[in-house]
Amino acid sequence: MNPKRSLLYFLSFLEGGSVMICELVGAKMLAPFFGTSLYVWAAALGLTLGGLTIGYFLGGRLSAKYAHDVRLLYYVLIGAGLFLVLMPVTSDWVMKATIDMNLQTGAILSLLVFMVPPLIFMGMTSPIIINLLTKDADRAGNSAGNVYAISTLGGILFTFLMGFYIIPEFGITKPAIIAGCSVAVLPIIFLLKAKQKMALLFFGMLLTLSAWKYNYQTAYPNNYKVLYESEGILGQVKVVDLPSFQITPTARIGRGLIVNNTLQTYVGVDNDFQYSIWNWANYFPTAASIFPKGSKVLILGLGGGTIVKQFNRMGFEVDVVEIDKRIRDVSIEFFKMDPTTNVFIDDARHFVKTVDKQYDIIVYDTFLSESVPEHLLTLEGFEDARRILKPNGMIMANFYGYLKGDIGKAARAVFKTFLSSGFKVEILATPGTEATRNLIFLASDDEKDFLNAAYEEPGFDKITNLYDHLLDVQQLKLDDVEALTDEKPRLSKLYAKAAMEWKKSYNAYYKKHFSIQ
Repeated sequence: MNPKRSLLYFLSFLEGGSVMICELVGAKMLAPFFGTSLYVWAAALGLTLGGLTIGYFLGGRLSAKYAHDVRLLYYVLIGAGLFLVLMPVTSDWVMKATIDMNLQTGAILSLLVFMVPPLIFMGMTSPIIINLLTKDADRAGNSAGNVYAISTLGGILFTFLMGFYIIPEFGITKPAIIAGCSVAVLPIIFLLKAKQKMALLFFGMLLTLSAWKYNYQTAYPNNYKVLYESEGILGQVKVVDLPSFQITPTARIGRGLIVNNTLQTYVGVDNDFQYSIWNWANYFPTAASIFPKGSKVLILGLGGGTIVKQFNRMGFEVDVVEIDKRIRDVSIEFFKMDPTTNVFIDDARHFVKTVDKQYDIIVYDTFLSESVPEHLLTLEGFEDARRILKPNGMIMANFYGYLKGDIGKAARAVFKTFLSSGFKVEILATPGTEATRNLIFLASDDEKDFLNAAYEEPGFDKITNLYDHLLDVQQLKLDDVEALTDEKPRLSKLYAKAAMEWKKSYNAYYKKHFSIQ
């Protein structure tokens, strides 16, 4: 079999695209179990390079041993395709086994099982193709340059397609299956034409695995009713009716918005999804209640729309920015958010920089699972926010509850950044320990009087004195942290330990109460 150069270049293009699909899908598969923190992305990027390195080495050795035998290339590509199709299966299995490990160890071991094998086979492809293209030493450099250029071009194009369209629209499981089939189908056809009967076995395996995973239905406990589930730009999003274990004395049924196994919103089914089950959710509207009816509010981060409904009841005019349109859709369909709510699908920082409107209150509620977008919380980011903040307006920013020691450096850095931006800042702490509470930064150009702050919802005691929940910020030591800037983003490194602890506690909670059957 003497394949044409154009066919070899096309296979190189597919291989390059598949590498990026594998990497992006692999990182997204980790998210429900290990989150989206710096540790996770470092593990995904490092092991991608590691898998390719092993593949390059093995491909070089095999291409020398089986010089100019195109069947080697076909079998390698089939192997890459099969392992890519297997990724949704092996990832689910291994991450259930490693969920109790710390984030770094669990993420690395999981990726070694489900992401590195297809990458090894993909890495083997380029040396083999170069060997097939090279008839003499004088053309080796030209062949190698062409192969790596075409492979890289495939990687670039598929990265854009996956990031901008395919993952947001189709999730991660279907693209992994389709990409694996695309890589393997042509080699199987050519082997069949060459009367290589082994190709029939591979063809059967590919069809069986693809059909099984495509139609696979996850089984959940009886008290865990999944109303919606999809994969996309934020990772895995689910809407679930589930008992309120460890939150209320009576295990009442609540409806939760779960992003990457982290409960983002939790409202009562018995109150028509209008009120949160978490008492800390009342602290945002209580602090905001010092503003009059008709105040204009910008909320960055929608969640299930709890704050939107609270502010609507207070008579505020609300705009919302949300990066994932699925969140907007489920908030309307499953959480009864007013469908006329002004929701802008955009990155929060981009919206803030470009909007031509001013607001009395800007709310930062932009947790993505356990991560906080650091580009919002820099000196430059706060200057962008100040441009659209009315005189005497206020910024409210939701953050981790950790404030002391190394694990609290992230919160102290955010506090120092607010101060360095010229804001007067209070820190509102919701009930609970540092590990279970939230901190809400209240930043403004003037001193705010919270003496008459008042808000009340059914099921929770009215907060009679907000000052009882404001921390003594004069006691904070800020010598060991710096103000955050766009030039030197440090926040993700600072909150990595807090994110790791938070994700660990959530994983333990879900494994105990809602582990998949």
